[in-house]
Amino acid sequence: MPRAGVPTRVAVFAALREVLEENPWRSVTLAAVAKRAGVSRQTIYNDFGSRAGLAEAYAHEVADAFCDLVDADMEANADNPRAGLEAALRTFLDGTSGDPLIRRVQDGDAHPDLLRLVTTDSGPLLAHIAERLTIAVARVWPIADPAAGRALARTIARLGISYVAMPPETDDDVAAELAALLAPALEASIDPDA
Repeated sequence: MPRAGVPTRVAVFAALREVLEENPWRSVTLAAVAKRAGVSRQTIYNDFGSRAGLAEAYAHEVADAFCDLVDADMEANADNPRAGLEAALRTFLDGTSGDPLIRRVQDGDAHPDLLRLVTTDSGPLLAHIAERLTIAVARVWPIADPAAGRALARTIARLGISYVAMPPETDDDVAAELAALLAPALEASIDPDA
């Protein structure tokens, strides 16, 4: 039985985070995650298929959590697209290093399974993030050109994944720089006469 009153998926992801705080990915076993989550190892196999499947599902969960925060930042700055983009990018760039799976990738302590999630096998994750961001942009700035919104969302998704794989190497304000670069296209699609 999973942790009292906690859905299995939530318990497994919480357990994975805890195990990752204590161990490098190469030492993470489904048995350890199952024990910590209070479920059987077979339950994890049934739900996720494998250790790589668990990592991929967890990556989607983390992406959804960040997309929710990014959406809220854009919504809070709906009247100022540049500020909305900057806040959203800052939330993402500053927040990702707090996740133990992402830290393992960024610290160079990543197994090839993890690296593939943000490189050669990142297509499904990129598509998922881009779709979530496309919906958010269209909701926050409903008069924005849909094609521009999709292009912006795909660009942010790709940049986000690249910064997960390799965080900014300078002390520059990357969020402000990216917002300054991307905001004019968004602003032009919202108000073509501007």
